[in-house]
Amino acid sequence: MKTTWKASAAVAILLIIGLAIAAWYRLCHVNAQPAWVTANSQDRYFYGSVGAGETRGIPYWVWLAMPRVFPEHMPGPGGYASLGMAWEEGREMPVGFAKQQIGYIRVSGNCALCHVTTLTTQPDQAPRILPAVFGKTTELKPLLNFFQQCAADPRFNSDELFSEIEKDTSLSLWDKALYRYILIPRIKRAFLEDPAQVLLSPAIRAHWQNPRSDSPFTDPELKELRNYIRQQSKPAQP
Repeated sequence: MKTTWKASAAVAILLIIGLAIAAWYRLCHVNAQPAWVTANSQDRYFYGSVGAGETRGIPYWVWLAMPRVFPEHMPGPGGYASLGMAWEEGREMPVGFAKQQIGYIRVSGNCALCHVTTLTTQPDQAPRILPAVFGKTTELKPLLNFFQQCAADPRFNSDELFSEIEKDTSLSLWDKALYRYILIPRIKRAFLEDPAQVLLSPAIRAHWQNPRSDSPFTDPELKELRNYIRQQSKPAQP
């Protein structure tokens, strides 16, 4: 009897450990970004993940669905592009957003989100993308306000978001449960509290809040990005 009890307890402990490992893998395991992102300095600057392990990030399918579910919270048509963000032709997302699987696929912001700007040339041509302009950055407040307004909308719930998400993908039963019971309620609370903490790593957020300070740039990756931005900086253009 005692042997049977010990065996049952051992099986239960192993099962709990297995479930804990599976949950960690589905929520926290870091996967490398696609090779094209790190193939050259510009793509890494435009789309590379910076401090993603320290950033909560936005669940990818929620990020994709929000402009479609809440277009009235955008300044105009065009989704994220309507917020003045640079968008290279043929790319999945605007410059400054990094897509990476860390447990689940999530989206975070990088240095290019602020430093890359656009210049309108001709009325019938796409805006020219400028990697950096000395003394000029893109204002993040409209984007952060959009996230917060979406979260405050009563339609920011699993049913409404799934109705849009399922137009693009068929989630597994595990992912449906993950999104419905964990990710969507959690991102709603986080957006209402502080969308900047969701989108930006602690170092990037500190630099955004105090651009004159170099104290966040202790990490070699951030130092490299800072030097690249300085090399790319052009004088302000009319």
